[in-house]
Amino acid sequence: MITPLKRKNFDELIPAVPTYEQYQYYSGNGQNVFRRVAISIASVIIFTILYNRVHENNPSSFAALAMFVCAALGGLYWMLEPVVLASIRNAKLRRFAYCGFWQAEVLDVYVSQEVLAREEKVDSRGRMDVSYDAESFLNIELGDETDFVTTLRLPMRRELKRVRPEQTVYMLLFSNDRRFGRVSRQTSDAYIPQYNLWVGDYPYLRRDAFIDLTKYMVNRSQRVAR
Repeated sequence: MITPLKRKNFDELIPAVPTYEQYQYYSGNGQNVFRRVAISIASVIIFTILYNRVHENNPSSFAALAMFVCAALGGLYWMLEPVVLASIRNAKLRRFAYCGFWQAEVLDVYVSQEVLAREEKVDSRGRMDVSYDAESFLNIELGDETDFVTTLRLPMRRELKRVRPEQTVYMLLFSNDRRFGRVSRQTSDAYIPQYNLWVGDYPYLRRDAFIDLTKYMVNRSQRVAR
């Protein structure tokens, strides 16, 4: 069942300012951090040189101010890049007019593989050797009493092996239709309360707020059932 949420709840669950988990997702590993720091250092050096040249000729010019601002932003690039990337990703969901809380059931779970790259090599005997770089994905088919069905496709991880048919899953759906006659998008950030398990590949939601919302919705449905 899809329960429409107020815009206030929508904005709280998917904030314009990225959450800590979203920032960490785009921060990446040490290699990514080193890359951003290197870009920051290079930006500061380049724009500082340009600023000095422009400042010597015309200290009060707009170009001098622009170079100064670019140098300052370049110095913060290592920290700002994850914020910008996460904000853009959040904005793609926040542009929808309506958001709905969806209680679904796992209908089926199966594994599939996708070929990411194909490499051809010629061995010492002149024979062609073809190798494939493949990745396993877990497909979780979800549905509800209204016969609405969708599938989550996620990179395989060890904790996902606990996902089984008939488990209850909570997530958000998005639409520009107030009645959700057409669902335009879903988050891959789905919550299975049985194991307190999040199965998404990206932390779209403010998870503490979503867990509180889940408890409220479950308690409300139990009261109605009585």
